[in-house]
Amino acid sequence: MIGVLSNDGESRAVREFFQLFKTPWEFCVPRKHYDLVIVTRKEIPENLSAGAVVIYNSRSIGLDDTFGLITTSRGRCGWVEWQGIEFPVYGDLATFEPTGESLVKLQQTSEAVGSVLRGAERPTVRIGIDLFCEVLLLLSKGQPAENAQVPTLDMHISLLREIMVRLGVPFVEVPPVPDGYDFMACLTHDVDFLGIRDHKWDRTMWGFLYRATVGSFLKAFAGKLPWSKCLQNWAAAFSLPFVHLGFRDDFWLEFTRYVDIEKELGSTFFFIPLKNVAGKLGQSGAPKSRAAKYDLTKIKEQVLGLVNSGCEVGLHGIDAWHDLPSAQLEQRRICEITGQRDVGTRMHWLYWEEGSAKTLEKAGFTYDSTSGYNDAIGFRAGTTQPFCPLSTESLLELQLNIQDSAMFYSDRMALSEIEALEACRDVISSMSLLGGALTLNWHTRSLSPERLWGDFYARLLNEVRTHRVCFGTAGEIVEWFRRRRALCFESVDFKDTGVRVALNSPNGYSEPFSFTLRIHGSRFVSGESRFRVSTPKQTDNPWSGEKVLDIPY
Repeated sequence: MIGVLSNDGESRAVREFFQLFKTPWEFCVPRKHYDLVIVTRKEIPENLSAGAVVIYNSRSIGLDDTFGLITTSRGRCGWVEWQGIEFPVYGDLATFEPTGESLVKLQQTSEAVGSVLRGAERPTVRIGIDLFCEVLLLLSKGQPAENAQVPTLDMHISLLREIMVRLGVPFVEVPPVPDGYDFMACLTHDVDFLGIRDHKWDRTMWGFLYRATVGSFLKAFAGKLPWSKCLQNWAAAFSLPFVHLGFRDDFWLEFTRYVDIEKELGSTFFFIPLKNVAGKLGQSGAPKSRAAKYDLTKIKEQVLGLVNSGCEVGLHGIDAWHDLPSAQLEQRRICEITGQRDVGTRMHWLYWEEGSAKTLEKAGFTYDSTSGYNDAIGFRAGTTQPFCPLSTESLLELQLNIQDSAMFYSDRMALSEIEALEACRDVISSMSLLGGALTLNWHTRSLSPERLWGDFYARLLNEVRTHRVCFGTAGEIVEWFRRRRALCFESVDFKDTGVRVALNSPNGYSEPFSFTLRIHGSRFVSGESRFRVSTPKQTDNPWSGEKVLDIPY
């Protein structure tokens, strides 16, 4: 088991870190022995009983002098490198002249940021990073857009895992993905617009006409848009009067097409609850263009049709992020339409403030999916997993990873389809390596003229399907992670021939997708070194609800 000696104010970050890195741990109990102790305090108790120690601190500590470690504070922010993997550090960091093997280096200078200390009475690793301060920052403020594609928090987890393996510390973890899969995937759609018939002589209609005609021609002439799509956009523009007169179908109504493309993969549609309400932004009103032109109560039949086809319906919030009465009102609107009690949400235009998560939790939402970027794709909180915001107790945040408008809008990333597919592959590759939940957002209007991003969406889904992927609605995926979070290790007993694990699951076994118990055992080999040399051995075992498992090496 891992013991943790942390500073005041770090406890929430510690708890959430070990929900993401699901392995047995606890805050250190005096006189109890631990396989590994993680220390972030400046002083280490003399009577600490541990098989190994990892010290995270960006300042010089007393132990440094004991081992002749020359520590230099480098201030805030920098990139570090570990086994060819680079990731940013957002808080303070320190470098030092190592007394042993270097594990982590400062990218700019190759100075050591982490090393094994020579001469310690037990295996000891010194890391010049404030681990739980990094976790706190990532889960509260998030990463800047320029670092979006780096799963930074997961890199910290991977580094700690590698240190434990190299030090011969045996441990058990539950990976963040159902047994037999590479990752989970959630297909979501923000319903910002319903039909183009809702827009007569307004900014949206004129903007559509310009982009479908002049804008399409200029893009096609510059080689940025196939002429076939330019002609599709022209045809849609010239048909607009007939659409408004009712002689032609509304080409922005694409619910059925999404159901056909996704073929029962279980997508989630987020609907705006109020018509002609732009909402608030700070002390002033939000831009008028944020208001929706459709009335949710008048499309109840279409909404229920989505639910009956296996899709989920959630709230695309206007002011739910801002205050509790608004959150409760908007939630009731969705519940009245769907007849469901549990509702998730994503804020329209990704509006958010420090207290938003707590407000949504008080209103009774089961999850939120606002954490993401309008101008980038990747990992806002630095992790592939849903997480619990540090101000809440039960609300889970399902991060938004890939958004169509972020990639293709000219005032955002402005990617070509080739560039966008490569960027998406990078995100998908991280998911495949780390597990977690990949969340896509393809606006309902995006299959239609003048965007015509449907072909790319189909290619993106095919790219996702090249991996072993467990698809689900947002609610289903959040529920799986909620059950994983509820798992409790009652005991873990490593022996020479195997390990006995006793597990308790207050929320029950996760049908039909089981969890995996990953065993990082060590077989010790005699050697001349001061510490026993270990050969790591990793095995995966599906867990189907047994209270006790005996797993041989």
